[in-house]
Amino acid sequence: MLLLLLLLLLLPPVAPGSVEVLRPRGVSLSNHHFYEASKPFTCLDGSATIDFAWVNDDYCDCRDGSDEPGTAACPNGRFHCTNAGFRPQNIPSAHVNDGVCDCCDATDEYSSGAACDNTCKELGRREREALQRRAELLRRGFLLRQQLLQEAAAARRDKQGRLGALQETRRGLEQRVGTLRAAKEAAEGPERAAKDEHRRRWEAAAAAAAAAQEAARAEEAFVALDTDSDGRVTLEELRACSRLDTDGDGAVSEDEAKALVGDLAPVDAATFRDRLWDTIKHHYKTQGQASSSLVPEPPSSSPEPPLDETPPEEEEEEEAEEEEEEEDDGSEGPEEELKVPPPQHPEEKGAEEPPPSPPFDAATQALIDAAQRAREELEEAERALKETEESIRALEQELAFDFGPQGEFSYLYNQCYELSTSEYIYRLCPFKRVSQKPKHGGAETNLGTWGAWAGPEHDRFSAMKYEHGTGCWQGPNRATTVKLSCGTETAVTATTEPSRCEYLMELVTPAACRTPPSHEDHDEL
Repeated sequence: MLLLLLLLLLLPPVAPGSVEVLRPRGVSLSNHHFYEASKPFTCLDGSATIDFAWVNDDYCDCRDGSDEPGTAACPNGRFHCTNAGFRPQNIPSAHVNDGVCDCCDATDEYSSGAACDNTCKELGRREREALQRRAELLRRGFLLRQQLLQEAAAARRDKQGRLGALQETRRGLEQRVGTLRAAKEAAEGPERAAKDEHRRRWEAAAAAAAAAQEAARAEEAFVALDTDSDGRVTLEELRACSRLDTDGDGAVSEDEAKALVGDLAPVDAATFRDRLWDTIKHHYKTQGQASSSLVPEPPSSSPEPPLDETPPEEEEEEEAEEEEEEEDDGSEGPEEELKVPPPQHPEEKGAEEPPPSPPFDAATQALIDAAQRAREELEEAERALKETEESIRALEQELAFDFGPQGEFSYLYNQCYELSTSEYIYRLCPFKRVSQKPKHGGAETNLGTWGAWAGPEHDRFSAMKYEHGTGCWQGPNRATTVKLSCGTETAVTATTEPSRCEYLMELVTPAACRTPPSHEDHDEL
């Protein structure tokens, strides 16, 4: 009778109309078979066996505290809250009867006098509603994922078709480029020949004009030296021209004159032009000064500069001529016209703008136009081939990318998502990079570029790793881990920096809803 009364004290109160399994206070339903009043109790760790009357007697007999599940006697004991209507819970035995309601059914404060309400029903209702919302989100997310899979498969087929078409286009363009290159080379041959002939004719004409101009200058010099107009230039007439002084003594000696003309004197106009002019022409000024320089001058007390000293005016003219020769090196582009100046009269030399070059004749121009069309057609075909090859590379790269087991994450490619905080705007471009930009001015910081999928082995596609971002001051390069979770929309929901230069970003996406929702079992709800 006394033993029965003790058992009744150990059992929790039974609500009217409910069925309660007989077990000591603080014992879970899964462990109640260890606590049978009809036989001694063996500690759950096997350390001792005691009389069942010692269970929950507020004295710790087992090292693991299993003999005192309903009291605070054992520091390592655990009290089981049944929490009918909600989730069961195990709390430390030290929390039993401490005046704080830890179990929603208030069974942990059975003798403390604390006023605890049974809130299990309300908590259970809230949790069931949250579970229902979660289940609905998983259901909708899973349906969206199925749609993403269909779209990914269709998009992949489309890209593969486009890739095949582009590869076929590339083959055609390669053949066209080869044909056009041959046509260009064939057209440029006659073009070069026609241009060379045009240049040869123009150079010949220019040379003839230059020769005529030089002959005119020689004639002018001859007339100036032939002071007696007898059609011959003698040694005396040469000696009368002080410009021919070679030793700088202010006079032209007989030896100096003979050194210039040799055995030719006296010379007639033809001999002067053909044999003597080239020897003495560099001693005379040009552009209207030749006549005055060739007129015999009376002896002067001031010596003239020696023959080998070029007057400043002639030096400037010679430098200008050398610069023109350096600029006109004979090179020309495919369409550049031949520019050979026409012959000039001495007084016209030094004009600021040369006259326009002569146009090509109709036949030469037609060959130039044909070659230019061939070049333009080749350039257009090469540009189209380059663009096609770039498109092929982009498609091949995208098709080779790991977008998940069934390509469900492919829709994230070429997309970007932002999250705005009080200080920064975070930007995630999946499979490319992560960045951070201050909201109130400042440069963008690279938080990492795409590395690889980084989830655990059994769930590899649950996280992304972005590495090799901007280096921290005296620290490592920034890196970001992006955790993916199920959601009906695609959005960045949070960004934190758990450790220096290591960022954690959360992305919700229907692609992460990989399994359909299932009912979860809860013990003793």
